[in-house]
Amino acid sequence: MDHDTLHRTYLKQGTIGYAVIRRFYAKYSAALSPSGIVEVEDVVHEVFVSLSKTDFSEVRDIEHYVMRAIKLHCWTLLDKAIRAAAFSVKEKNENPAEENGIHSLADDAGRHPQVTEVEGLELLSFVSLFKSQLRPEDARLLNMLVDGAERSEMAQLLQWNMNTLDTHIRRLRLRLAAYLRGLGYSSPSLERFE
Repeated sequence: MDHDTLHRTYLKQGTIGYAVIRRFYAKYSAALSPSGIVEVEDVVHEVFVSLSKTDFSEVRDIEHYVMRAIKLHCWTLLDKAIRAAAFSVKEKNENPAEENGIHSLADDAGRHPQVTEVEGLELLSFVSLFKSQLRPEDARLLNMLVDGAERSEMAQLLQWNMNTLDTHIRRLRLRLAAYLRGLGYSSPSLERFE
């Protein structure tokens, strides 16, 4: 497939690939922006550059391959952005004299700590690392949970009954909570997983 056909069929506004990228960008734009991705067209460009290097002559189902590659590349961009943000925060924390713009976890009134955007990115990077250790079906389930899929939809896609799905979700939550605690992350919200 030539570059023009690739762009026109999968990455031009109005195509299914563009819709996938647009939904992804709408959900994760705040996490992507520190890495220089400030609009949906930046993601489209990154995906196009990656896919344009592909030799499609050996691919049997091009549409399936391209759609999977689009989703994978979107997650790769998010992972890179999270890692870059985590590195940047670590670097700033090692240099406390600099004005880093990160607010204290506890406010002056002593109320419950507020989660900052940086903490959210760090937590997302922990979850991403956790996902890389999972079996494919559990990683797929975790993706669906993160995307907020309905339980009935998850059961249908995974071809499980609702009891099996609930068991997998409970076990996955327990494993994730244990993993996060092992990394030193503590939060009252983890207690819900018990």
